Amino acid sequence: MTAVAASPSRFARQLARQYGLDEVEASRADTRRLDMARMRYVQAHLFVLPPLPADDAFVVSVELSRAGSRRFFQKGGETHLGLLEAGTVHIADLATRPSAYVCSPFHSVLFRITRAALDDFAQESGVAAVGALRCTPGTADPVLTHLAAALLPSLQQPTEASALFLDQMALALYAHVAHAYGGTAPRVGATAGLAPWQERRSRELLSADLAHDLSLAEIAAACGLSRSHFGKAFKTTTGQTPHAWRTAQRIEAAQKLLRDDNASLPEIAVACGFADQSHLTRVFGARVGTSPAAWRRLRRG
Repeated sequence: MTAVAASPSRFARQLARQYGLDEVEASRADTRRLDMARMRYVQAHLFVLPPLPADDAFVVSVELSRAGSRRFFQKGGETHLGLLEAGTVHIADLATRPSAYVCSPFHSVLFRITRAALDDFAQESGVAAVGALRCTPGTADPVLTHLAAALLPSLQQPTEASALFLDQMALALYAHVAHAYGGTAPRVGATAGLAPWQERRSRELLSADLAHDLSLAEIAAACGLSRSHFGKAFKTTTGQTPHAWRTAQRIEAAQKLLRDDNASLPEIAVACGFADQSHLTRVFGARVGTSPAAWRRLRRG
């Protein structure tokens, strides 16, 4: 079995210890109440997974490829997972201390979601609290599959994942899991946009100090709103998520420095809030269609 280190969270260390790995590809979000990990088990023989420590949290597993047989044991019974297709999910309640027999290879993204995170999400969203999460193993879930795919780069390059992006993804994950598996009815109706002063304040924060790893909670608090309400209201007003809007500001700032300043590409990357030159190059290329170096040469003749 192989994996790559990213963030040594307690959950990641537990997975590494349980599966006999040196390292696990993992990341954290939402003030450490959401852990994410990518696990690949490549052996074709039986592996006995001892119980994980009891925890007031759930593990949501999303299959990235077709997976073979596994059998899970927890308080109250057992669950047999036969052949699982890519894009299917199953959920374990860590309070039951689940253990497993792993009988064939699998490749999954795991989300560890604390009950406190779901409770806080329900409260700030104005919906009913989540009790248990109920999921028939092998349920096809395109939404979770999309979220897992969108978060894979954050697991592979955790230093490039901004708090703003991870916060937005965490809220999207909570909303879907609470509705699809917790029985929580989503709020209906369009979300109103930001008041003019809220739009001004949020734009000021998102465009200032681009090197600062700004969180969604910081901006929402400055606007007197919950995180989920602010995120929806900002998109209603601007047509973009806060993360996308701030990324555009970073690209504009980089273009100004590339055009008017003699700073090196690594210096520009750090000044504009990118992890390093390669991060700047990837995001710049995706947005502008060319590399920062080529863009600078073209603008300077």
